[in-house]
Amino acid sequence: MTSGAGLSEQRVTWAELFVDLVWVFAVTQIAATLADAAGIGDAAKTVLLFLPLWWGWVGLTIVGNAAGAALDTTRGRLILFALAGCGLSMAIAIPHAYSSRAPLYAGGYCALRLLLWMVRHGQAGFRDIRVEPFAVSLFIAGPLFVLGALTPAGVRVAVWTVAVAVEVLAPAVLTRRPAEASFETAHLPERLGLFLIIAIGETVVAVGSNATTITLDPATAITFGLCFAIMTLLWWSYFHYGAPAARHSLRTDPVQARIARDVFSYAHLVYVVAIICIAVGMKKALLHPLDAPHTLTELLLAPGAGLFLAGFCYARQRMFGAIGLPRFLGAAACAALTAVASLLPQVAVAALVTAVLVTVNGVEAWRVETGRPLLLLTVPWRR
Repeated sequence: MTSGAGLSEQRVTWAELFVDLVWVFAVTQIAATLADAAGIGDAAKTVLLFLPLWWGWVGLTIVGNAAGAALDTTRGRLILFALAGCGLSMAIAIPHAYSSRAPLYAGGYCALRLLLWMVRHGQAGFRDIRVEPFAVSLFIAGPLFVLGALTPAGVRVAVWTVAVAVEVLAPAVLTRRPAEASFETAHLPERLGLFLIIAIGETVVAVGSNATTITLDPATAITFGLCFAIMTLLWWSYFHYGAPAARHSLRTDPVQARIARDVFSYAHLVYVVAIICIAVGMKKALLHPLDAPHTLTELLLAPGAGLFLAGFCYARQRMFGAIGLPRFLGAAACAALTAVASLLPQVAVAALVTAVLVTVNGVEAWRVETGRPLLLLTVPWRR
């Protein structure tokens, strides 16, 4: 794939949507594994497995953005399908990635990274760059994943943690030459928005699959309604104001690569992890709405919502140099709710999370619709 240029906006292709189906399955695998986590250690190991998949999808999206019209040629489609196969190999390994399927997960990762590196270094502007995030993922993180797959389970977690840290931190550390990159400003936001739909779709699956198999007594029916309200509010929080702001920032910022890295890579990672946590929390709440949450997975709803709102605070600061006060206070309220959630019935926690999200979105909509200035909190943090 080579870089394409044109006056019309670059749109997401049907082949990219097909590839996204693989990551739909991957998100489902992560959510199911997280729902079975016995404690914080298991939960952390599950999130650790998601990060390479996320970063691989981001890499796929970046090379697709740079490819332009070439993405929808026969060669471009075949490359996308090959990348999808690598992602699917990683996804099916998730439930047993720390045991029998560790080699499959590591092999799928290395194949994915090799393809991405080959494509990226065939694109204009990157042929002469030796040290950049795609190369670091392939030549440093890749061997670490293979090494971890060949070591005992306890050592494997430590080695893979280092590998993931290398991959996640590389874009932040290696900023000089990649910062010169430019991005098509319609395609990238659309791709990331579609992944948010994938993540929100997991909340629908988690709640809907449980609701079909349980008795809908009054408490369960109320919890079901609250869960649907939370799903809707997640969509509203992102697509009503968040997504347009991110696209505007990418279009107008003089250093597009910084927005692509900080907002479309890091902040969106926070959104997706938060939504997966929310999906697991709602699934558990629907099963026992009148019981207080005690296990880690039953306690994920409030902190997931807080993390989701905190992600917007980070993104707005990186885009415009200030934090939206309603979302900051909403995140703080969810943190406070997390501290007392174990004392409340799960239906009450769902109701309070709903109330926080309604208030945050309601205040923002009221101020925007009435022409009032946004409530912002300036922080001493250099953009």
